[in-house]
Amino acid sequence: MLQDKKSQANQKYTVDYSLKKYKTRYARLMNILFYAKELPSDLYRQMNMSYDNFRKAVAILKHRGLISKIHKDRAIGYKLSRKAKRLTAQHPEYMKYRDQIDEAVDRHHCIKRRNRKRQFAYLYALFDRIGLSYETDKKPRIEDISTLDERVYFYTANDLKRMLGVESNTFKGSRLYGFLIGGGKIIPVYRTNKMIKTFGRHEGLVPLFLSQHFSVRPDTAILICDDDEAVIDITNQIIDNVGNDPKNGANTAQYDYFYLLPSDDSFLSRFNDLYDDHNAIERSLIERYNINTSDKDANGRYRFKIGTGFIKDSPILIYTGNVVTLKVFILNAEHNDNWSYILCKKRDFAVLKEITKDRPIEVVAIED
Repeated sequence: MLQDKKSQANQKYTVDYSLKKYKTRYARLMNILFYAKELPSDLYRQMNMSYDNFRKAVAILKHRGLISKIHKDRAIGYKLSRKAKRLTAQHPEYMKYRDQIDEAVDRHHCIKRRNRKRQFAYLYALFDRIGLSYETDKKPRIEDISTLDERVYFYTANDLKRMLGVESNTFKGSRLYGFLIGGGKIIPVYRTNKMIKTFGRHEGLVPLFLSQHFSVRPDTAILICDDDEAVIDITNQIIDNVGNDPKNGANTAQYDYFYLLPSDDSFLSRFNDLYDDHNAIERSLIERYNINTSDKDANGRYRFKIGTGFIKDSPILIYTGNVVTLKVFILNAEHNDNWSYILCKKRDFAVLKEITKDRPIEVVAIED
């Protein structure tokens, strides 16, 4: 069943490299399943696949005896069958998945473990769409990869644990799903649907261990979520410190830069922004809008500066996606009741407009 012209014409996402990656829908679903260990029944929402086509493909894979259904805790999904696992030792098409098979029988299909597997499925469907390699046979071994590599690859938290050995027990319980390595950086990756749970002390140990084994300190993390609505909800959750211990602060795991990325067509653009020189972009906008970056006002009085600078006496922030800075800027505007401005890309305008609603802040969209 090839990805025909009709399916391409009806595609939800205009950015989708998976259309060239796979010859059939079956191959696409099985590839994700071998790596994620479960296919959620709503995975088609993250793919250019209709519900009907997804359902038909799943039915045929079940008929072939390659997958079986899980219906527990009100979460429907699909897992590999014993036949599919045996094929990794026999069939040339499936032998590349041999290292993905856990010989131990997992009889504990608790919802916590299943949710993590399902989140990986959403991640891999997204990475397929943007052309990011996560498969073992398409990326260097974690022991061989360098942050200086031009290409960026995704490695799972288990990849890191295998490399660290017994040391990895120190941050057992981390919500980390994996990390991006390459492009001069190593960036921890988190994933949720609509809301975020509190980060524990384990998250602070993640960058510490990574910095001991790689050439750069990870000061940036990303949280991938469903859509703009989720970005709004999670950002407000972080700003208002909802669901957190007030002593520990907001859910940004103490990273200097924390980005929320929706799994839509804007993801690739936001992903590329992670590797851009934000300083150069800021300098250009500071000059264009004549932003005063000093910590003194027109009368030479010192003022508390949060953000990029000032236009006259109004604080201004050039928003590049960092929620850590955004939170401090918004809380400062509310605390001082000082009218402030946020400059952002057009893609971020609607989200920021909703987040700053009823706050003394005006959002201005700039030309990309």
